[in-house]
Amino acid sequence: MRFPLATALLLALLPAVFAAFGVTRSGSNYIVDSGAGLVTTINGNNGDITSLNYNGKELQDRSKFTHLSSGLGTATVSSNIVNGATAVISIRTSTITQYYIVRSGINTIYIGTYASAEPSVGELRFLARLSKSALPNGYVPAEIQGSSSTVEGSDVFVKDGQTRSKFYSSVPFIRDQVHGVTGSGVGAFIIIPGVSYETSSGGPFFRGRSSLDVLDDLYSQDGIDINNQGGDQQELYWYMNSGHYQPETYRTGFFGPYALAITSGAAPSANLDTSFMESLGLQGFVPVSGRGTVTGSYSGVLSGQPVTIGFKNSAAQYWTTGSGLVFF
Repeated sequence: MRFPLATALLLALLPAVFAAFGVTRSGSNYIVDSGAGLVTTINGNNGDITSLNYNGKELQDRSKFTHLSSGLGTATVSSNIVNGATAVISIRTSTITQYYIVRSGINTIYIGTYASAEPSVGELRFLARLSKSALPNGYVPAEIQGSSSTVEGSDVFVKDGQTRSKFYSSVPFIRDQVHGVTGSGVGAFIIIPGVSYETSSGGPFFRGRSSLDVLDDLYSQDGIDINNQGGDQQELYWYMNSGHYQPETYRTGFFGPYALAITSGAAPSANLDTSFMESLGLQGFVPVSGRGTVTGSYSGVLSGQPVTIGFKNSAAQYWTTGSGLVFF
């Protein structure tokens, strides 16, 4: 009698172990299976991610969903499988094309955003509204669940005698390549590799305001780069540009590539390989062959101090570090 029981248990495990990579339809939804444990459901009417199921654990909040800005409203959604190993979901409006890309055997959603105009909400951000019970661990100063009151424009909360705010989760662009939230045996992380900030706005030190900034506007020249807010949902952001403060004219074009990586809890490397995206025909994407390099020298800085060299025009922004009076 033990053999049939063991066989039944093995068969029950087979779908999880041998899940097939690909895209299927269920009603209006697109269901994308990585073949490695991550199954993503995308609403075919508006492009919202409505489910992120990782090895049987639901990571997506069930009342609010994951999307660009505050959602695209109505969009045209389509899917394509490239070379049998890369699923591309394209979500289009009159001014936005959002790409969600999944590679066979990898639990990462690679993302690209093309914008020909600034969204009507006045900022461009990717917002993952995740399950607080599955991913309870965010940035403590941005944890507002259970707060007793609000101050400063209702964006700063009082909890346990401390002020808490999503603004406190900010990190300057130059240091913000990976940020995320975690739970038991799982983590969700935004990765912003390489030149992915090139069409963002604000420069290398663009960030959210510190506690002093929020209270007395001490550094009002800084922007707002919110990474996390822990309320009823665990919110994970990437701000490409912000409507909270606009330090320069917004850029348009291709934003990214960036990614939402699902792990067993550890933070992923910032060195995200996006070379495969060059052959996908993404609108506005610039391949390596279409890029150049800049080298040079600088002077007039204090010895021993860190140096950042920045370049920008209306189309793009870049930065690098200098050492020994040279940069490359």
